[in-house]
Amino acid sequence: METLELALVFVHLLGMAAIVGGYLSGIAAATKRLSAGMVHGALLQIVSGAALLGIAEGGSDPVNHAKFGVKILVVIVIMFLAWPRRRATSVPSSTYHAIGLLTIANVADRKSTRLNSSH
Repeated sequence: METLELALVFVHLLGMAAIVGGYLSGIAAATKRLSAGMVHGALLQIVSGAALLGIAEGGSDPVNHAKFGVKILVVIVIMFLAWPRRRATSVPSSTYHAIGLLTIANVADRKSTRLNSSH
């Protein structure tokens, strides 16, 4: 089970890297555009985050549901911002920065999602 959890954390971090990498690579561009990697990264974040929550629920440590709830809510907001604009030739600068900064904020609290965890 630990191997599965580590693989899911790896996939989850790849999703985050796709969003942040896409954001940083286009930050200086005059015309802001969402890369396919940013949208797919958000999808990876949702799927792998839900799977990680399932693994945490199956463990013996108590789960911090509030933390999981906030993190999932943030990535859902990112998806609502990114998905409808995924094929647009340009997006408003405010939307572009919201996607990048929400992702960075979601990563900022990357400690274990379990209470009293030894990780």
